[in-house]
Amino acid sequence: MSKAKPDKTEELIQVLSADLKKGSLNLSILFLSWMGLLVSGILLGWSVSLLTNRPVFPGWWPEPVLVVAWGAFSGYFLSRLAYPEENSIWMFWGAGASIFLWIGYNIVRFFTEFDLGHVHIGFCPGILAISSVLFGTLGSFLLSKMSSSRPGLSAFLFLSLLFASSNIGLKFVCPVQDASHIFLSHVVFTLTWIGLFWIPVRKKFSW
Repeated sequence: MSKAKPDKTEELIQVLSADLKKGSLNLSILFLSWMGLLVSGILLGWSVSLLTNRPVFPGWWPEPVLVVAWGAFSGYFLSRLAYPEENSIWMFWGAGASIFLWIGYNIVRFFTEFDLGHVHIGFCPGILAISSVLFGTLGSFLLSKMSSSRPGLSAFLFLSLLFASSNIGLKFVCPVQDASHIFLSHVVFTLTWIGLFWIPVRKKFSW
């Protein structure tokens, strides 16, 4: 009798795992769905720049590429965490590295190009928050399909993806590309908003 119970538990895990892989949580489909938010950020920013007739996009290299890479890595790791059995430690370090490459680049720019006479904050922090709430609303239906064993990390990755989408969209709209403005208005406020939204989003991932 004692041996039958573990066998049934193992069989149940295998069945659930098979259902997850074949169902709506297919890794590739889920990743592409998250990438839709990143593409939406690009399309939204590009559309606004066309409507306002103010093309300010600085080109793809280097910062916009770093933002896209940050969003893509966040989406990939978030897709992997949709499966409860996923608990690899490399995902924790990968999640941090994907955003800190962008942060590190802007920190270097801030200290090498800082000009006290050109410090400007503007409306970008508000734009980041509003557009991220919009993207979060678009992606919220996927949250109900996820059963992450790490709700804190999943919440961070979800917010990281949302703000990557907002930041890449903002590159098409924001006319100020000074190092001080990008660091203070974009980087610092991105981290601030992630910190403020993390607790309520974490509850969405908790069992």
